[in-house]
Amino acid sequence: MNMSTAKVRQIVVSDKLCKACYLCIWACPWGVLEIKEERNWRGIKKPYAAKIEQCRACRLCELYCPDFAIQVVVDEEEEKKILEVEERYERKWFDRLKKRDEIISKGVWWL
Repeated sequence: MNMSTAKVRQIVVSDKLCKACYLCIWACPWGVLEIKEERNWRGIKKPYAAKIEQCRACRLCELYCPDFAIQVVVDEEEEKKILEVEERYERKWFDRLKKRDEIISKGVWWL
């Protein structure tokens, strides 16, 4: 389970920060974001979540936004559960790396 299974409540695009570069629209693999027809108070047509039900909370829109103008808001309880699962997997991965380092430090190498 990962963040792509979280339930998205809202996608917020800041009027103050968005410069309408549309990188978020380009980055979204599910076509959730589209350009608003009306202009905001700054005279730009900012993106909005036209198909929020298709959003998988991958947060690529957040990642690609150079101005940190977009935020994906997910259900807090679901996100907490998902983060707990991810933390367990990270711990397992860290333990494997630690074990590998112990083996290597003893002079045992394999290809």
